[in-house]
Amino acid sequence: MSELAPSRPGRRVSRGPSLLGSKRVRLALVLLWAPLFVGILLLSNAAAASACTQQGGHTVRAVALASATPASAAALTLSTSTSPVTICALNTTACGAASSESRVQLTATAAGPTTSWPNVQIAFVIETSPYDGVYDPNDPISIEKQQGAGYDYCAATGDPGGPLCEESNGVPFFEANVGAITSVIQASNPHSSVSYAMVDFGETCDLFDDYCDQIQYHVDQPTFVGATDFTNAVASNFRGGVLGGGYELYDSDLADNFLHSNSITALYGVIAGSGLDWSNNTHHVIVWMGSTAPRDPSYGENYCVSPSAMLLDDYGYCYSATCEPAHSYGNGATLPNCEGWVRSQDGNPKDSIAALAHNAANCVDSIGGVCTVDVIDLWDTPTDPYSQGWPTSNPDQSSGLGPGTPKVITDSVNILLAGCDLAAATGGTWNGPSFFTCPDGQSGGLVYVPHGSVSNPNTDNPTLLDAFRNIGFGPVEDTLIAVGSGAPIFTYIAPPNFALSYAPEFAVSCTTAMGSFFDCPAVPTVSHYLGATIYGWNWSSNASRNVLYYGDTWRVSFNIVNTGPPYGTVPVLVCDTPTCLTDGSKPVAGQYSWAQYLLPNTTGSPVRSSFPVALVIVSLIGVPPGGIAPPPPPLVPPAVPVIIPTTVNNPVSIALPITTPVGSFSIQATAAGLLMAGIMRLTLKNKPIAMQVAVKSGPAQSKFDAAQRQGGPDTGHFE
Repeated sequence: MSELAPSRPGRRVSRGPSLLGSKRVRLALVLLWAPLFVGILLLSNAAAASACTQQGGHTVRAVALASATPASAAALTLSTSTSPVTICALNTTACGAASSESRVQLTATAAGPTTSWPNVQIAFVIETSPYDGVYDPNDPISIEKQQGAGYDYCAATGDPGGPLCEESNGVPFFEANVGAITSVIQASNPHSSVSYAMVDFGETCDLFDDYCDQIQYHVDQPTFVGATDFTNAVASNFRGGVLGGGYELYDSDLADNFLHSNSITALYGVIAGSGLDWSNNTHHVIVWMGSTAPRDPSYGENYCVSPSAMLLDDYGYCYSATCEPAHSYGNGATLPNCEGWVRSQDGNPKDSIAALAHNAANCVDSIGGVCTVDVIDLWDTPTDPYSQGWPTSNPDQSSGLGPGTPKVITDSVNILLAGCDLAAATGGTWNGPSFFTCPDGQSGGLVYVPHGSVSNPNTDNPTLLDAFRNIGFGPVEDTLIAVGSGAPIFTYIAPPNFALSYAPEFAVSCTTAMGSFFDCPAVPTVSHYLGATIYGWNWSSNASRNVLYYGDTWRVSFNIVNTGPPYGTVPVLVCDTPTCLTDGSKPVAGQYSWAQYLLPNTTGSPVRSSFPVALVIVSLIGVPPGGIAPPPPPLVPPAVPVIIPTTVNNPVSIALPITTPVGSFSIQATAAGLLMAGIMRLTLKNKPIAMQVAVKSGPAQSKFDAAQRQGGPDTGHFE
């Protein structure tokens, strides 16, 4: 089959009414019928749903590679708090606060993925079946099938030139609003440079297609171009060429396929790069829009309960073929016979569209290492089992005819589940009718918009525009956030007028998304640099595990005392943010309280992020004039056993038996929170922020794999 569009002259036909029925009634019926057909969904689609999560023996999930560009190099979110907020000066209790110590808490959280794809290429794959919005009410070719409207109630009983029942305006909307579509996509992804190409495809040449006269794979825009050039190409090549300057596809009617299509052939050609110039320095995204099921055993379609005009021949066949025949493309690629959708049909795990999206050269070479497929299932008769387009009678006299019957529901559900499954298997998004929810929880947001006149359709569809706005570029989830750089990741430096107390009571907590992480050093290392005393901690005492993943949180708390002026409202740490400098804190010999780490998959200098300022009020009330501060506390003894309970819940109170030079005693933390039950989170003058400064350091330490969570989807359902 040629990849060039045949001549398709446009046609002008008279305006006709559209008998749509009540949407509220249909939605009520959805709620009524849904419980009765849970069994149908479970039995006929369990295999397809399970295939969403795994393909070829590995979890099907897009993961960012080294070339993903961070939107912000500060990957850890840092915060600081103190309690109490008022203490007495000079390490005494001779003031109204009656406390000589304040407890400082430093917190670092590995933030969610903050990276974005730098360059994205989007290939639109647009289906052109009759209900997609391109129905041609004239059938000048087929003598035996002058009734190209088949048994669609609206086309059969209304104005012969009118649209089908619940014919979507999806294709007319796309061609009339492509500029707005590219605009909202770019606006939703401001950190990515996006370019566009396009392919369209028609019906499948099989028993439910009269003359196989529609193109199976046509490239409308082969080169990925910017929004303006793409808009012009769609107007010229798609509307001007494929649709003949109008909105109908010549001879596209119900004597052609509309419950299934050659979407496997189309997607295989796009992924294989037939006619498209995919670039290696971009992330590759495919946006599929249509309303049919693929020819795959998991998504069978029963045409005998449909309005198909082919039933005029009193067919002995009801179900469409579940095998997509082999197809040769212009670039030499060949679609294998019976290619699968999300799983193989022939035993070769590579023979499915989902596997191809992970293994094909154009997908592996994508900077995301995968071709992300976003699916938009239009709201029309094939996807709405309660549409009046499903006939109540036809010559075949199949049982269970009519809107909302079990076989009709199965047809619609199979179409919707096919879209859900492919999106889930490639890390993409799904959108469709608002009454449907995918097994993975993605809910449809489309509201039906009447097509209007065949030759002058309604091209307004706000929820469809939102669907394009919310397409995903695939998860950028390199969950490794920060890597130790050969020095303590976290440091604390006290200002000149503060020191750690005689009993600092260090309490450290490391928690992950899976629970507590116990290889978490509690006692800091102590070093000195040009007058600065630096207390340092790592996430792990094992260099190979000294890395933080998404969801990890590190906290330390300890007691400090005042040792001299200045008094009043003063910082309790040396830091290096604008607020720190305003509040009187500044680095000591270039050193300050920071988190220092390497970004994953990078070399060179690590990032330094300053902990934000926290303040206390140092009160002099009751301090004798000329009072002298006590001598500074000694450094932490070399061997201070700090015992962490074997089970650390969240929140938890930690008992810390401390051995000191004056004997052994037990201190029970009185705070509540993740670390200390009495440590209040105070409202500070600034929100937690992160500053980054590149410093020289050695190479990153080795990393270890994060625990992976797996889970299978539930079945899809109508809501």
